[in-house]
Amino acid sequence: MKVRHLIVPILLIFADVFLAASTAQAVQYVSQGAWAVALVRGRGWEKKGIPPQPSLMDYFDLLSGRNFINVNLRDYATRLGTMPDTLTYDVNVVHSGRYRLIVYVSGNPVLFTLDSDPTVASSISYGGNYEDLGTFILMRGIHRLSITVPSGGSVVALYLSSFAQDAIQPKGGWMANKVLDYGAEARTMAISMKDADRLPVRAQIPSAVRVGQNIREFTFQLQSDPVIRFSLTFQGPSKGYVMVDNSIVVPYTFNADGANPLNLRAINLGAGPHTAYLKVLSGQMPSLFAIDQLDDSSEACVTLMRLLGFTMGMAYQPVPYTIASATLNGLMAQITKKPAGKVSLEQAPVEKTKLPSQTVLRTYQESISPMRPFEE
Repeated sequence: MKVRHLIVPILLIFADVFLAASTAQAVQYVSQGAWAVALVRGRGWEKKGIPPQPSLMDYFDLLSGRNFINVNLRDYATRLGTMPDTLTYDVNVVHSGRYRLIVYVSGNPVLFTLDSDPTVASSISYGGNYEDLGTFILMRGIHRLSITVPSGGSVVALYLSSFAQDAIQPKGGWMANKVLDYGAEARTMAISMKDADRLPVRAQIPSAVRVGQNIREFTFQLQSDPVIRFSLTFQGPSKGYVMVDNSIVVPYTFNADGANPLNLRAINLGAGPHTAYLKVLSGQMPSLFAIDQLDDSSEACVTLMRLLGFTMGMAYQPVPYTIASATLNGLMAQITKKPAGKVSLEQAPVEKTKLPSQTVLRTYQESISPMRPFEE
């Protein structure tokens, strides 16, 4: 009789263990590739930025950037008279991306049109300055650029840059078949929400400076791909911009008196040498120019997302599919300022052998469909 009473609890224990093991095996996770596709779709970038027969690399390019096109304007000065002149260029965009239109102009406003997007105009800048005229989502392929130069206007240079400003990617870049962990999820969320500038300062990056009358040129070296920001200290009002590597224009306006630093928006640069070109358009030159490296570690990003109300595990832990889906919809609701909708979080086919590197993915052409969650 006693033996029978002992057998029943033991069987129940084995049943509980078996059920728990079965449940653990059935937990679905998300790959970085699936998360990237969902971020693009949630923002509505797929229609304009992804070609008809896409690869995962198209999604990674659209999020990460790192591409730069120097448009050869040809010498239009010889054909420019007293009347406005419109020039048209076919630009080959090799990689999909969110490209900023950066121009060096002077004189009367110049008009620029990319494909069917609304025409944008430069500001009146008689001295000749760089201007960032906005962001255009471009899929890889040929795009039509039209420029109307009025009498008294001039265009010296034109760039299309998807480089560095808000590269949405895990630390070290995207890996299609790697399981998404909370650290990678949190970092992409912080940059997507433009909250990366709330990360704490880790260190200051040393730089060499060359001085001009109303300009400063700072050269510096980065060992990885950190999130950085420029911190400027003024003693009085000032207006100008910082240009980085001919690729990013960060304007600033400082109106208050005192020595409080002005922190410009955070940007994400790759490893290697960089040049920051500071130009003061009016007012005072800053008394201090610092380059802050922010703590964009997985742990710091997870902490920030917890403070913003998102469910986060440990940075190294994989994100369960159900939590990733809920987080995705909450993220998109905050970004778009609309009630959370149903954003599909699906999974590209996963090879559980050696994960492809970022270099290999440049030639990765496997279709992203069909997509489904996977188990591990």
